[in-house]
Amino acid sequence: MFRSVIGVTALLLLLPSCKKEQVKEYTVSLRATCYDCVVQYAAGPDRGRYDTLHGAIEGTDTLRETGDYALTMREDEDLFFRACRLSPDSGRFGSIALDVTGEVQPISEMVGQEVDCAVINRSVQFR
Repeated sequence: MFRSVIGVTALLLLLPSCKKEQVKEYTVSLRATCYDCVVQYAAGPDRGRYDTLHGAIEGTDTLRETGDYALTMREDEDLFFRACRLSPDSGRFGSIALDVTGEVQPISEMVGQEVDCAVINRSVQFR
């Protein structure tokens, strides 16, 4: 009987120290600008979010489309953000630009017409 009382008391004393520490979450804003491309973005191992940006041609002007996205990230997660051209011909309609802002140090990536994809795949510095 005395041993079970000691065991229960020991468990009650150790239980508060076993609580999982809360991981801080950060809001990250993403912006992709391109003509005729597919955008893929995620935090951590998830790679399941996609969008397609088409753009437009008005007369002699080519207008790139901009997509804005928001992610919630944890400190231990990496950022994955990529935009790739849908066809080789879309490269002649301008560059691809990726921008990351929010509660992180800003990151920008821009590739010229000759490159098929712009990618940011790394850990970020939180403010």
